[in-house]
Amino acid sequence: MKPIKVFFKFLMAALFVLVAAISVEPALAGSVSSYLPEFILGSGGASLMVTAAAQSVTGTVTTDAMDTAADKLLRPEISKLITKIRPDVFPLDTILRKVGNVGKVDSREYKFYSSDVRGVKDTLTAEYTNADTTTSDIPVQSVHIWLVDDVIFFPTITNNSSEKLRAQVLTVNTSSDTLTVKAINGVGAGGTGDGDYMPTVAISTIITRIGNAKNEVAAQNTPYANAPTDVYNYVQIFMCQVEESFVEMTHNKEVQFNINDFKTDAIYDMRRQGELAMLYGYPKKGFFDPVANTKKDLMGGADHFITKTIGYTYDAAGVNSDFNSWARQIFTGNNGSYKRMLFAGNKLVEWMMNIPSVEKQLQANKSEIVAGVKFKVIETYFGDLLIRRHQSFDDASGYTYNGLVLDLDNVERRFREPTNSVKLELDKTGVRRVEAHRITESWTMAFRNIATHAWIIGSPTVSE
Repeated sequence: MKPIKVFFKFLMAALFVLVAAISVEPALAGSVSSYLPEFILGSGGASLMVTAAAQSVTGTVTTDAMDTAADKLLRPEISKLITKIRPDVFPLDTILRKVGNVGKVDSREYKFYSSDVRGVKDTLTAEYTNADTTTSDIPVQSVHIWLVDDVIFFPTITNNSSEKLRAQVLTVNTSSDTLTVKAINGVGAGGTGDGDYMPTVAISTIITRIGNAKNEVAAQNTPYANAPTDVYNYVQIFMCQVEESFVEMTHNKEVQFNINDFKTDAIYDMRRQGELAMLYGYPKKGFFDPVANTKKDLMGGADHFITKTIGYTYDAAGVNSDFNSWARQIFTGNNGSYKRMLFAGNKLVEWMMNIPSVEKQLQANKSEIVAGVKFKVIETYFGDLLIRRHQSFDDASGYTYNGLVLDLDNVERRFREPTNSVKLELDKTGVRRVEAHRITESWTMAFRNIATHAWIIGSPTVSE
């Protein structure tokens, strides 16, 4: 009630002034009488003056009308959550940080050795023609795997009794890449009948080492050892830096986004670049930058070190035999583990999903989590393949149809400097009035036992 009393007091005072004015100057009565109703009730009693934008709203005040009259008055609802679009683009980096073979390196370069097991298969590099001689020299591709007294099996060569041929190594001739052998169940003179002579053996015939046979008084055998081969890779320094000015830090913001968010984004990008370096890097020690007049070391990646390839044609529909062939090439002929990881480009994943045997297993939805990274598991008689779609294969032109098979037991990561964040005192030193942070890490890779890894390479059908 009190505000009403105040209003009426104000109104009575105003009327008193008007009456006094009219008594002094009667001519004012007409003018005052025309404006008095508007002064008290407004025009027709239904007009509201909006002073903020100097605009009037006629009729009912709605949000649309008010937004037109005063476009800054109605505030939107601002979400406090910033959606950060971050595809999972570094699964290999994640795995090798958590469960991989991680070690330390105290040098700018990392030298590692790989050795293979002694092979058992070989191939003739030229045809051997039957000759009536007790011993024969046969040219082979991998003379280093043979020792004196080894027994050779010729699965595709038979004698005249339809028995598969065997022979024994008498001499290993490393200078000429030949083996001097004597047939165990050979042919007779002129290639007829059975005897001790070697039959004709075609070029590219595959032979197998099936053990050795020693004399009963033999006390020694020719020693054999695989000398490891050395490979170099170099420690690459990865670095990022974020800054935020002191003025910007204290400025009013619709959402909170500050130096910690900048650091998170920078680390994300640094890890993504590290993933790409692991895949596509080229090893180079002391690469010279003529602009900065400095040298830097670059790390080599899988594209450089892994030379084994498995090909397919991506514009032809995949069939079960394609995938079975991949499994055979991936798991056999090397001493790798029973499980391998396949990181695949988007187009390769799509192509594989249409293979009937793969599609059937995908429907079973068998998965495996490795260091928080989810893989689909495809089982074969040769071994299990853990498949993961990898976005980085689409970040490099021409790789979306490709895939990388890795035996994780033969992949190493060596850190020289682990991830380190340092606050830079740029304000105190008079450089800039900012809060600044530098994040660095330096590391390198090693792909051991190189035959256990492979690239799957897609290509179009070649027109004839």
